[in-house]
Amino acid sequence: MKIGALPIVAMEQYQNNKVRTRKTEASSMGTDSVELSGASRLFEQALAAAREAPEARMDRVEAVRARVSAGTYRIDAAAIAARMLAGITGE
Repeated sequence: MKIGALPIVAMEQYQNNKVRTRKTEASSMGTDSVELSGASRLFEQALAAAREAPEARMDRVEAVRARVSAGTYRIDAAAIAARMLAGITGE
């Protein structure tokens, strides 16, 4: 059995099919899109606000740190609870 070159017609059909396949692949590809949820937008706003907030007042931080180290820092749990309740009830 002798294997020869493909007939010209077969090669033309192969080439045409190859071109059609590429065009179909290109046209079936859509564009990508991304939509952010409301929660992600809210998070982005909170992050921006945090970045714009002033830095910690280091003088107060150092004062509390010194009191903790000296053992003189006391927490008034009743006052904290009262403020928490006032915040919840809106007083």
